[in-house]
Amino acid sequence: MEVKLFENDTSEHLEEDINAFLEQERPLAIDKIGYQVTPSQFCNSGLTFSALMLYEKFDKGALLKISDEVVKEINHGIED
Repeated sequence: MEVKLFENDTSEHLEEDINAFLEQERPLAIDKIGYQVTPSQFCNSGLTFSALMLYEKFDKGALLKISDEVVKEINHGIED
């Protein structure tokens, strides 16, 4: 499991940073994302928007294998 911290001065910029990271680092599985807004004397808005993300990075082959296993389990459940 890996951890990534994002911080920005607006929620919109924070969202852009997260989306850019996801686009660059895919494929990955996100375990949890926690958000926080705190007062800041260093940002123009006076607030710091933060997100802490726990994730696991996969190569495409491993992700396809996991996907295939999930589909098999679902299909097995339907047959029962």
